[in-house]
Amino acid sequence: MRPGPHLVRILGLLCLAALLVPLVPGFVFVLAAALAAVLASALAEAWLLHRVAITVDVPASLVVPLGDQELLPVALRTNSARPIHLTLRQVWPDVVEPAAATRRGVCRPGELLRLELPVRGIARGKRPLSAPSVAAFFWGLAERITSAGEVAELSVLPDLRAVGRLHAKLNQFVLRGLGTRTSARLGKGREFDRLRDYVRGDEFRDIAWKASARHGKLIVREYRIDRSQDVLVCLDQGHRMEARVARLTKLDHAVNAAVLLAYICNRMEDRIGLLSFATDVTLGAPQGRGSAHLRRFTAFAASVQGGHLHSDYLVLAADLRRRLRHRTLVTILTALPELEHETLLQAVGLLASQHLPLVVVLTDPQLEAAAQLLPADKAELARTLAAQDVLWGREQTVRGLRRRGALVVETPPGDAGTAAMNAYIDVKRRQLL
Repeated sequence: MRPGPHLVRILGLLCLAALLVPLVPGFVFVLAAALAAVLASALAEAWLLHRVAITVDVPASLVVPLGDQELLPVALRTNSARPIHLTLRQVWPDVVEPAAATRRGVCRPGELLRLELPVRGIARGKRPLSAPSVAAFFWGLAERITSAGEVAELSVLPDLRAVGRLHAKLNQFVLRGLGTRTSARLGKGREFDRLRDYVRGDEFRDIAWKASARHGKLIVREYRIDRSQDVLVCLDQGHRMEARVARLTKLDHAVNAAVLLAYICNRMEDRIGLLSFATDVTLGAPQGRGSAHLRRFTAFAASVQGGHLHSDYLVLAADLRRRLRHRTLVTILTALPELEHETLLQAVGLLASQHLPLVVVLTDPQLEAAAQLLPADKAELARTLAAQDVLWGREQTVRGLRRRGALVVETPPGDAGTAAMNAYIDVKRRQLL
C-alpha cells in the first residue's frame, strides 16, 4: 500500500488552508476534522483494496516480429463490487523496446478490462517475461500495488508479416489469372516436357529427327522452365553485420531477407537451404522444400546470432565446394570488407567455376551520407574524404566480383528481402542457373 494520487493533493490543500489559522483561530478545528475524515477515508479505501483479488490474463507465449510493432493483448478482472481504477505496468526484456509500457483503465464489476501494450522487436531471441505489476485504487486516497499474472516467454522472430503480404499478393495474382491462357515465355528451360508437331518458327535444333522419321513428319521437342533447382542462402555472422541500421542490425535485416527468399523459392518449387558462416560454417537447413522445411529454415534463421568474429570467405568457399554436388545459386548476404576484400574475390572465383554466386551487399546509409556531406571544417573534410575512399574501395570490390562471374546486388539493409527476391526471379527468368 501507498498513498493514492489524490491524497497528496488533498493534504497539500489542507496545508495551504492552514495558513488561514492565524487570521481565523477557530478554523483549526475545521482543518483537524477534515484531516481526520481524509485519513479515515484513506484507511477505509486501503482496507477495501486489501480484499480485492486482481487477475491478469497474459498468453503464456508471446511472439513479436523483428523490426515491426506488435500490440500484445492483456485482460484484467477483479472481484470488486464497485468500479476500480487499474494501472498496468509491464517491464520488457532487452530484445524489445520500449523498456516498459504503462496502460490505465477502469474495471467495472463483472466486466473484463482489455488493454493493448505496444512493443517492437529489436533483436532475435527468447526471454522470460516477468509478471506485470498492477496499481489499483477506488477514490485515489490509497493505492495498492501488486504483481499479478504468471511468468511468460517472449520470442522475437524474423518478420513473417512480409511473407504473409507476399503470399496474399501472389494468391491474388493467381486468382486473377484463373480461366486465362498465359503466353509462352521468351527462351526455354532445359527440362524436357513433350513432343509436338513442327510449326513455322520453331528452331531446327529442337527437331527430334528420330521421332520425325518414325512419324513421317517433323516433330520438335518442347521444354519447360527448370524446377527443383538448388538455392543456398549464406548468412554472414561477422562483426560487420553487427552495425545497426534503422534500430536493427544488418544481420537482423539479412535474416528477414532470407526468410522472404525461402518462401518465394518454395513457391517456385525450388529447393532452398540455409547456413551461417564466420570463422567456420554452420549448416542449419539442407536444401529442401515444403512447409515443414520452411519451419526448420525459419527456426534456424531466428537462432543465428552475430558476434565479434572474422568473416572467412575462403572457409565458406572450401566448405561449399565440398558440400554441394549440383549447380546451386549460392546467395551470400554480407557487408563488404573494407580492407580484406581479396579473400572475398578469391572465394567467389572458386565458387563461380561450378555454381552461380549471388552476393547481396548490405550498404551503409550513414557512410554514403558522410561521403556526400559538404565539409564545414577540417574534421568534416577528413571524415568526408575517408568515407569517399571507403566507398571507392567497395566499388572496386563490386567490379572485381562481377568480373569473376558473380551477380552482385547492392541494397539498403531494410530492402534486402525485396532485392534478393528480385535477383532470384531475374536468375530464373534469364535461365542462368
